[in-house]
Amino acid sequence: MSRIRNQLEILRLMGPRWVAFRATYAVRKKSGALRRSTPPIDLNALPLSHVFAQGGSIAPAEIRTFFEHHAGRFFFNIGHPPDRMVLRQIARDDGVARTIAVADDYCVGRFLYYSHKSVDHGLPVDWLRVADSKLSHTADTHWSDYPTFSPELGDVKTVWEPSRFACAFWLARAYAFTGDAKYPAAFWNLLESWSKQNPPNMGPNWKCGQEASLRAFAWLFALHVFWPSPETTPERVGLLVRLLAVTARRVDANIDYAVSQKNNHGISEAAGLFTIGTLLPFLRDADQWRERGRKFLEQEIARQIYDDGSFVQHSMNYHRLMLHDCLWVMRIAELNGRPLSGAFRRRVALATEFIFEMLNPQNGGVPNYGGNDGALILPLDACDYTDYRPVIQAAMYATAGQRVMSAGPWDESGAWLYGDAFLQAPMVARAPTSRRFDPGGYYTIRGRKSWCMVRCHAYRDRPAHVDMHHLDLWFDDCNIISDSGTYLYYSPSKPAFEKFFKDNTAHNTIELDGRGPLQLASRFLWIPWPKAECLNHGTSKWRGESHAYNRGPSPVIHRRGVELVSDNKWLITDELTGQGAHDVILRWHLADGTFEHHAEKRWFDLELCCGKVRLSFDMPDAFKMTVRRGDESAIGVMGWQSRYYGRKRQDPPSNSAADPPCR
Repeated sequence: MSRIRNQLEILRLMGPRWVAFRATYAVRKKSGALRRSTPPIDLNALPLSHVFAQGGSIAPAEIRTFFEHHAGRFFFNIGHPPDRMVLRQIARDDGVARTIAVADDYCVGRFLYYSHKSVDHGLPVDWLRVADSKLSHTADTHWSDYPTFSPELGDVKTVWEPSRFACAFWLARAYAFTGDAKYPAAFWNLLESWSKQNPPNMGPNWKCGQEASLRAFAWLFALHVFWPSPETTPERVGLLVRLLAVTARRVDANIDYAVSQKNNHGISEAAGLFTIGTLLPFLRDADQWRERGRKFLEQEIARQIYDDGSFVQHSMNYHRLMLHDCLWVMRIAELNGRPLSGAFRRRVALATEFIFEMLNPQNGGVPNYGGNDGALILPLDACDYTDYRPVIQAAMYATAGQRVMSAGPWDESGAWLYGDAFLQAPMVARAPTSRRFDPGGYYTIRGRKSWCMVRCHAYRDRPAHVDMHHLDLWFDDCNIISDSGTYLYYSPSKPAFEKFFKDNTAHNTIELDGRGPLQLASRFLWIPWPKAECLNHGTSKWRGESHAYNRGPSPVIHRRGVELVSDNKWLITDELTGQGAHDVILRWHLADGTFEHHAEKRWFDLELCCGKVRLSFDMPDAFKMTVRRGDESAIGVMGWQSRYYGRKRQDPPSNSAADPPCR
């Protein structure tokens, strides 16, 4: 009966059209229709005439000249990236040093994973290897039949990450800084080895259309930077053009599935189709790809960005991914005389304002909130992965024609996308303020040096984490009370960790009777979707109520209040009203540091980089205080934090080539 109830709840929440589409899709997969629509392709036997429009014929040796005369306009003229000295001045010495160090690692087969950890794949690179293991995926199975979740191979993202080709951006930027010929040589060698090990439509690296689309962004960026290099031979350009053509075919054949997910997959795949169709208009079906991509971009941005600018996926990192997609396609559309609609731009402007209001200006951080899979799809600067100033500065220019932060290394992204016009744009200094975002359920209160964000959301779309009334608190550049993060989406060897980071145990809120208010109906679908209401919000006070536990035989309503008493003093109150007796746990996830714990006096002192922080508790006598730090005991997982995907606090330090220079 429980399974039937779950299925009925999914039908109610997701809607009959979604359920019908997924059922039809399952039939297409089982019947082999997906395999027939995207058949295996032998690139070596695929002549250019088969991918060019109207079967056009061109001698392979002439493709460079043909490309120069017929390709669409990119961010900069082909082979002419922004001025070297200007880029070096923006990035500063430490940014240049980090870029070169990371690029040098790629030259010898060491890949930067999730912006924090280097993994040696050797030379020639093994693109199918599972990071930090001796296991490998295979490329002899059609993508539609390839398993996403393998208990033996683990998280499929470990094989997707290097194949996203972030290496192309780092190598291209290092080449722009230095002119060193080893960087284009490394890129083309990597591309050739990847194409040999990943035949089109076979294996894990063709399974996800979003991954294929983001890979196309990276390839096209590298092509335009490396164009003058002798390494960019006609044969290699021809290979890349064929790869881009089969990529667009793969995405086009299955984009309806991505759109059904109502998340960044649909946006990224639409951006991939639009990009390839616009920049390679000489390809067969390019017009169809461009217009289909445009249609889905307009549709998905309209429905995925709420009226307050917050994003459908309830995630800061996915918000950035969405903005990167939008900046990429907006710029390409403008340069090629096909701008996206005013409605599209207005939605992106709202999304930019939203993420700006979530910013901690001292270090560029935002709350580590929602799904965080390590995605940084446009690494066009050397700032830390957790620094959101690059995307905010570029997006503010794109939507408002101005920069809102002083000059810094975070300007490099804007320089790559917009050139001199970005660098000459007026700087109108702004600071985030106390704001309310009712459709998405985000509320901020800002003091002079401290601020908080609290969540009070009635879900219209599926939750990623169980976090009703979660609260983040910042002072200077320190996230004193924080979200625990994500860690891994799939961890067959330690499922308790996978569940911990998703469930309410990893958030700063309450738990009743030993369980959270939601349950997993599938790997990424929680039910039911709770309701909440903001009762009051001002510049120094907030109050809201959550109905997450307001069901069953003993319903409970949780009301939380937040008050900025002074810039270094906050008062947080939690009130539970309802029926029956309940076991209650209230958790606070704190920044790591030296601490003193005085349970009998009900206070807790913590030494952090911003100074000493004291938490004092006024609670019923029956309550007791405990501290758990990186615990993995018989009573459960607790006290862990993950700021970077695949890494939890107390993991060994990152072994990346160089630490990020701007924090």
